[in-house]
Amino acid sequence: MRVIASANQKGGCGKTTTAINLSSSLSLKGQKVLLIDFDPQAHATMGLNVKPSDLEKTIYDVITPKKNWLWGIEDILVPVKDNFDLAPSSLILSAFEQELSGLERREHRLFQAIQSLKKQYDFIVIDCPPSIGHLSFNALRACDEVIIPIDMSLFSLRGVAKLIEIILLIKDKIGHDIKSRALITMYDRRTRYSRIVLEKVKAEFGNNVFDTVIRYNIRLRETADLGLPVGDYDKHAIGHKDYENLAEEVIRSEEDRTQQNLNTANVAQDMLQRTEEYIDAAAELPEDEPSASEMEEFYEDESPASEIEEFPAYSSQSNYSKMIEAIATKSADSFLNDEDEM
Repeated sequence: MRVIASANQKGGCGKTTTAINLSSSLSLKGQKVLLIDFDPQAHATMGLNVKPSDLEKTIYDVITPKKNWLWGIEDILVPVKDNFDLAPSSLILSAFEQELSGLERREHRLFQAIQSLKKQYDFIVIDCPPSIGHLSFNALRACDEVIIPIDMSLFSLRGVAKLIEIILLIKDKIGHDIKSRALITMYDRRTRYSRIVLEKVKAEFGNNVFDTVIRYNIRLRETADLGLPVGDYDKHAIGHKDYENLAEEVIRSEEDRTQQNLNTANVAQDMLQRTEEYIDAAAELPEDEPSASEMEEFYEDESPASEIEEFPAYSSQSNYSKMIEAIATKSADSFLNDEDEM
């Protein structure tokens, strides 16, 4: 069983979209998949047409110390379709942070819940919150691999750096190795900026970034509103094709990892160094809008205009809240300064 977290400390970078559509694509390939919504915003839950207000129990009831392991993950499962189950979330999960204060082994709650699963899955995908705290640490402790969506902004890259710092901290404190790979999302080849960034990211990160690139696609936005994975809404959408490719690459990566016997801590350290170096260089990349000829070429080569015409021209500047910048500059090990051990 492989446990994969979709995580980045920046919101709006395609983290939940990736969790939903990767899970769906894996299930369509015959893999048994559980998606755990571990974000109090419950976007993965709502993105699969499940209303948190209609639920009697959620992942909160499984991991909160107030319930004292009264419920298991099997007790909260919502079937999505063949080979695909959801462990839903709701706003009350936000109380988990305060409830764990001072509790021993608090970062192991989700890991223990997964280990107690009686139903067997090929993949468990965890949709993480865009924050640093007990929820994020629980998700990273529970997973063996993390997919880090990057949406071509500097804030997203800073989120990568911060997440890798936490991964290295977990390795140092409890000896838990996590394989990390970046995933380019919201890629718009109509702009020279995006093409240059993609080229540089792949050159810098090498094997630490997926070959698959998730392109801008209006269907991905539409399906989020409808509560469906993109493949269930339009199997011809480029978003579905991209996540199908990602699922195939994820399945293949198990064979590659077994053959290479990677030292994941060294890989994470290398990825952190390259990220920090790239952040310094990325601010100097040129920005531009797509020319008329580039737009015409894009429409002819990539997909029908109906799939992309509603997307605005992409800018490298992020207008995400100052909270994200504060998160990105926070010291990773400050979270554990008051702990004797992880």
